[in-house]
Amino acid sequence: MPQPQRNAPDYIDLANILGALGEEYKVVVYFSTRLRGDLVEVIGKTYSAPYTLESPIEHVALASFPIRQPKDMAVTMYTLAFDLWCQHDGGGATAAKRGTPYTWQGRVETPRRRRAQ
Repeated sequence: MPQPQRNAPDYIDLANILGALGEEYKVVVYFSTRLRGDLVEVIGKTYSAPYTLESPIEHVALASFPIRQPKDMAVTMYTLAFDLWCQHDGGGATAAKRGTPYTWQGRVETPRRRRAQ
C-alpha cells in the first residue's frame, strides 16, 4: 500500500470542498465505484434540487486506475470534486486557452533565438 503524502487531501478536505460546492452552486455530489475489467472506476456526479438520483445530472467526472495499483480514495474523490468544481465554475480542470500564445501586453509571442554558451 502506498504511503500517504504529508500534504495530500484527506476526508476533511473532501468534506470542505463538497460543502463549498453545495453552498456556491446548490448541488450535491454522489460518488460511485465500480470494477470494470482490471480497472477501478470512481465516478462523481453532481445533482441539483431535489438532490436525489432521479433529478437531472449537472456534471460528471471520472477517475480510473488499475486494480493492482491502489490509490488513496480520499485523494481520488477530492480530485473528482475539484474537477466538478472547475466544471461548475465555467471550464474544466484541463481547460486552457488554445491557439497562439500572447504576452502580457497582448501581442503575439514570438520565439527568441538562444545564445550559444
